[in-house]
Parts: sequence; C-alpha cells; structure tokens
Amino acid sequence: MKNIKIKNRYVGENQPTLIIAEVGVNHNGSLERGFELIDKAAESGVDVVKFQTYKASQITTKKAERYWSDSLNTDKNGTQFDTFSKLDSMDIEGFKAFKKRCEEKNVIFTSTPFNIPDVELLEAVGIDFYKISSSDITYHGLLDFIAKKRKPIVLSTGCSSLAEIDTAISIIKNAGNENIILQHCILQYPCDDENANLIKMKRIQSSFPEIPVGYSDHTIGITIPTMSVAMGAVSVEKHFTIDNSLPDSPDHKLSATPEIMKKMVEEIRKVEVARGYFENGYYPCEEKAYMHARKSLVSQCFIKKGTIITQKMLTAKRPGTGVYPENINFVLGKKALIDIAEDSTITMDMF
Repeated sequence: MKNIKIKNRYVGENQPTLIIAEVGVNHNGSLERGFELIDKAAESGVDVVKFQTYKASQITTKKAERYWSDSLNTDKNGTQFDTFSKLDSMDIEGFKAFKKRCEEKNVIFTSTPFNIPDVELLEAVGIDFYKISSSDITYHGLLDFIAKKRKPIVLSTGCSSLAEIDTAISIIKNAGNENIILQHCILQYPCDDENANLIKMKRIQSSFPEIPVGYSDHTIGITIPTMSVAMGAVSVEKHFTIDNSLPDSPDHKLSATPEIMKKMVEEIRKVEVARGYFENGYYPCEEKAYMHARKSLVSQCFIKKGTIITQKMLTAKRPGTGVYPENINFVLGKKALIDIAEDSTITMDMF
C-alpha cells in the first residue's frame, strides 16, 4: 500500500487514521457559523475540516427529486434544487477565510467540488487536496480535470461497482496523478447500521492493494466509523454540526456534534493502539506470562542419579522455565546426571 502525503500528514499503512470532519454546507451560508464549526472540529481533535463547493444551478436540474430523508424540511415535495439553492451562497472570499481559519487552528482545509468552476474556485483558494463525491465517480471529465491539478485525491465510492472504481482510478492515473485514497461509502442519509457493509471496504482494499482505503460515514453515532478503523480504514469522514436540529441542510440531523466527534476521535485513537503489530511469538508485555504461565516437565517423585527416566516419573506444571511437555521424548530414556528432588522443574542439564 502506498502512503499518500497530504500537507504535513501521511495516509496509509502504519499511519494514524486521517479523521475528516465533513462540515459540508452545515454553515448554512454563515461565515460565523463556519468559523465556529472549524474551531469546534479542531478542539475535537480531527485532522481535516471539509466543506462542499457548488452552485445549485450547476449541480442539479430544478426537478430532480430528493433521495434523502429530509424530516426538517416542511416541503415534502421539494426538489434537490430547493435544498441546494438555500446553501450555495458561500463565495471565494468565504472559502479563503475558512482556509485561513483552518491554518490558524492547525487543521487541514479541503472541500468537495461538484463541477469544473468549483475546482477553479478552490484552486484560487489554494486547496491542499481534493475530496470527490461518490456521485461524481462516473463524471470522468471532472475526475480528469481535478487529477491534472496534481494534488492528492480522496475519492468516495458509494453506489460504485469495482469496475467503475477501477475506471476512475485509471482516469486519475492517466492524467498523471498517483496520489489516490479511496473511501468506502453508502449513499443512504442517514445510513442504517446494517447497511454500512464494511465488508465492501475490505473487498475494495483487496481489489486495489496499492491504494489506501478509508471510510466515509453516514450512520448515526460512532460505532461504525470506529469499527471501520479496526478493519483497516486509513481515513474516516464524519459529518459535523453544532446542532442536529438546525434547518436548511439535511446533513445536520445525521452529523456528529462536537461532543460526539471528540468521543469518536478518542475511540479511533484507542483502536489504532489496540490494532498494534504482528509478532511471531510472544509480545514484550507477555514475557512474564511466557515464562511463568506455561508448563514445564516436573518430577513426580525423587529420581536418583543414574536412573533411566520413564513416563511415570514426570508430569507437567508451571512455570515454563524448564523443558516443555511437548519435548518429553527428548527426556524419556535419558539417564539422570544428578539426584532430582520430587516436584522439581526439569531442565536439560539434568540428563
């Protein structure tokens, strides 16, 4: 697996999980709320704060129906355009301010563009890496345009077949960009736990072993994203808000609040430590147990010097500092070189 450098961080094998707070458009068009979200995300311990950059008229037709649950919106027959048009007012100066605030808070700034003008805006802002939405994995022109910017790409794979993922990777690589991170994702908002299907993340990892693979989460709570790290996710993206009851953006209700995000970061860092490393044998922390919890051959009776050792003379007891029971055949038939007291741990120098 290749390690991908994003600003001052490496993402990949044996690297800390890159934790992304997906603000998206949960700023609801407010610069002040955007700053608050950045500040609270940084306090939670995340590595990246991510926004979304789009114009409603460029992302959807005016009649495209919503595909998410929008319980906070009273217009049940509203369209995607109705939602996006409330949330697309942030201009280049706003994104520049967000980037500056991220730098001040020592978190990485990024945003998801949905069309080429959005990429051009983010290039002018000075973005460090691009996050590409699952919805655009088949928008090959956008993939190619972004790839040619020669910046790392985090590509979500919701709804995608392995063939579609493979094609997207080829387009990015053919544009001269090898810095790719994939993110397993399920496009259900919110996503039921039983639909998270982390097994697909594992399949993507095995299908593209040279590419780091993470997880973009839409579930409620922190169990699933934390579990994804235990299963090898190199990055975790979680929607983030100040208040789940805020209106306009449908993402608020499925987003983590600052308290939940902080807890998720803490749990992920615990999982990273627990995941550990492979040792072909005992670990340093097991040394005492290795010596004292295992069993050795032990004399069941007094064995006089010169006696030929038989099975009846031996049993197995702790500690494991002598001859292991598995090596009994090396002892049987041997002559005792010394007197061996009853209940003695058998060692090779006794024969």
